[in-house]
Amino acid sequence: MHHRNFLFSLMAIAAGLVAACAAHDTESNRYTITGDVSAVYSNGEFVVWAAGPKNESGSAMGMAAAASASGADEPQTSLKDRLNIVAEAPIVDGKFFLEGTVDAPRNVSFYVLGAVSPEGVRWAPVKGQAFILEPGELELTMTARARFLVDGGHYNDIVVNSWKQSPEYAALTEAYHRKAATVDGETESERRARAEEASETYSAILDLETEGRRKVAMSHEDPLVRKLTLQSTWLRGRWFGEAVQALAEMIPDDPWVIDALAAEEQYAAARARRAQFTVGSEIRDFEAETLDGETVSIAGARQGKDVLLVEFWASWCGPCRVEIPHMKQAYADYGPLGFEIFSFTVDDEREDWEEASEEEQLPWIDAGMGMDHPATETYGVTGVPANFLVNAGTGEIIAKDLRGHKLDEALAERFGKAGGGEG
Repeated sequence: MHHRNFLFSLMAIAAGLVAACAAHDTESNRYTITGDVSAVYSNGEFVVWAAGPKNESGSAMGMAAAASASGADEPQTSLKDRLNIVAEAPIVDGKFFLEGTVDAPRNVSFYVLGAVSPEGVRWAPVKGQAFILEPGELELTMTARARFLVDGGHYNDIVVNSWKQSPEYAALTEAYHRKAATVDGETESERRARAEEASETYSAILDLETEGRRKVAMSHEDPLVRKLTLQSTWLRGRWFGEAVQALAEMIPDDPWVIDALAAEEQYAAARARRAQFTVGSEIRDFEAETLDGETVSIAGARQGKDVLLVEFWASWCGPCRVEIPHMKQAYADYGPLGFEIFSFTVDDEREDWEEASEEEQLPWIDAGMGMDHPATETYGVTGVPANFLVNAGTGEIIAKDLRGHKLDEALAERFGKAGGGEG
């Protein structure tokens, strides 16, 4: 009898220890996000999501939330259905609160869905809004659309804020938004100069981000910091492969690192294919479909034209979207003279392509889609934007990767100055 009681006592103690450990683990892995997006949004849903397949239950892994105050239309509903949602919460008077647990620091992104402006206009979700979700008390503050800061996270501070909170980054960001804003009464020459300055400033912002991520990924002593940095890097340069190799020496058995090494081999092969398309080489034909389901081809786009720009882009590519207004002006100036644009999106989701095309109102051939399409494989496209200016008559590549004034200069050399000589 005493032995049995002793056994029961041991089992009770063990169960208590397991429960206490579980409670401790849950508490140590707990996160909260206190958010203020009132500078832009007063309503909608704040949805945190991660890359990868949606979990089988379809439910969030964090705290579930009530439905959006404003609801969501069909496109946004289908977008949400595709997401691997980590947590979500309603935005009320520009504020929200999230809590949950996370096993380890991870890269996530967020959307604001179903938000409606005071004028009754439904806001489209903004892509590319990423941060590190980790245990602790996080604060997210948004100062303008697509401009936000997450404070309070150890890993987020190193991976993101180390460059995002630098004075140089802040100054460039302010300068870009100032130069990108329309100015009443400006002349066409002034508009072009302002657009060119905005494009150059945006490029400087991207350069600063790339250099910031490169330094962290190549030199930090914590392999998790390096891994999170590489996972969140979308501007891949040749340094990326070197950083993956260096990380493999630190954590050779990590599954993500093993996959990244294999992916880098594929990127190297793709870069080798793209290197074949030099100035003076011949463009290659391919077929794709437009949003209307029409089959178009490079060969067809060349017919009856003098110059063709083959443009690879994506809805989520900031530099691509920034360049579109400039391209539209060039198309208006030189289109009547024989200039055509054939754009191909590497978006993997048709809805993203549709939404971006509708927002931008692209006037040229708009085809797609996907990074695994024969077009991107043939041309070795590993990142966007990427373009090729082609002599439509001969198929010879005249120039490549033209942005801003470089495109203007190439077209002016071909056709003469636009607008009868105005620069």
